[in-house]
Amino acid sequence: MQLLNLRVDFENHTRDYNMTLTGSCINTLEWFVENGHRSNSLRNGFSYAKEIAETIITEETEWQRKQKQSMLQQSQEQM
Repeated sequence: MQLLNLRVDFENHTRDYNMTLTGSCINTLEWFVENGHRSNSLRNGFSYAKEIAETIITEETEWQRKQKQSMLQQSQEQM
């Protein structure tokens, strides 16, 4: 639930930003962290929006790692 709230915050903060992608999907967040500063770094709330994006990316990466680990463990148990 907290991640959904962060995604809404990110979308609200970046609504008027110059971005090639919109929304808060992982691709948009990664693009924003890497490229968002080019035309948005002077906007109010940029640092906060970047912090939100980094937090969500970190959580998603950790979730992916845990999913892979779980799948490996299940396949080893089946052998």
